[in-house]
Amino acid sequence: FICSTRCNEFNEESMSIHDPTGSILAIHSVVVDSRYRRQGIASAMMQNYLTQMLPHSNLVANTGNAGFRRILLLAKSRLLSFYVDNGFAVLRPSPIVHGKETWYELESRQDHLERLIRG
Repeated sequence: FICSTRCNEFNEESMSIHDPTGSILAIHSVVVDSRYRRQGIASAMMQNYLTQMLPHSNLVANTGNAGFRRILLLAKSRLLSFYVDNGFAVLRPSPIVHGKETWYELESRQDHLERLIRG
């Protein structure tokens, strides 16, 4: 499954509060049962999810003020290559602290989103 919220600021509070008019789509979790990992399922889920969400955005077409303008997520260092391979760019270490490990903030790449729209 994939879990996300919309927000206007990407911070710890945005992980638990959904603003249906938020300008950011914040992806919180991409989860595949351990028995099915490394089979391309998470990549397929991510591409399908982004394709389904893009019509609600202002990223590739103007959908009006209600559309979100950015897709952000947090990831641990061991998952950065997965997200980069799935169309995200690493922005910075995140100021959001959750546990002892450093988290990184990533943003969807415009060129990847445009390819998804074209099919």
